[in-house]
Amino acid sequence: MTKGIDLELDRTLIPFRYFNRAEIHKGFYNSGDITKALCSIHYEDFFDDPDDDEFPYYSAHQLLCGSCHVFALALQNKFGCIPYVIRGNKGKSFHVFCQIYKDGRWLYIDARGITSSFNEFMDTARDFVNGEYSIRQVEQYDIEEWKNDDKYYSEAVAFAEAMIDKYKDYYCP
Repeated sequence: MTKGIDLELDRTLIPFRYFNRAEIHKGFYNSGDITKALCSIHYEDFFDDPDDDEFPYYSAHQLLCGSCHVFALALQNKFGCIPYVIRGNKGKSFHVFCQIYKDGRWLYIDARGITSSFNEFMDTARDFVNGEYSIRQVEQYDIEEWKNDDKYYSEAVAFAEAMIDKYKDYYCP
């Protein structure tokens, strides 16, 4: 990635100059392997093991893939970020994240951290969203549905908030 380079393009094709700005990356985006980093953070690092074979929140990776909605709502609780749902127009799967506008650019926040690169953000979202998609703000009915569908919802929220507290610099816009 180049930083601060002014690229002159063929003006017959594009009648303006493009300035390449360095992307913002915070958190686990800066680790060599995001999946490995999130998988190394365990629920039992913060709380007693629930000793339940069905308990799904064994690692923070679950807060990225599977329970991203919990993490986005925890970000909203901690920092006031607005959560959004990105959903494929032809499927039922989705990804939930927070988005803010700061210093002239959009920032995308989920369990990986913060990035200003929509393409980088979509690296995970593409696992759930194929083809055309729509993005909308999370509504109260979404939250109620998620709470009702997860018998471990309160444990998941506690895990997400504990992780955000421990890695505050990764997520604080």
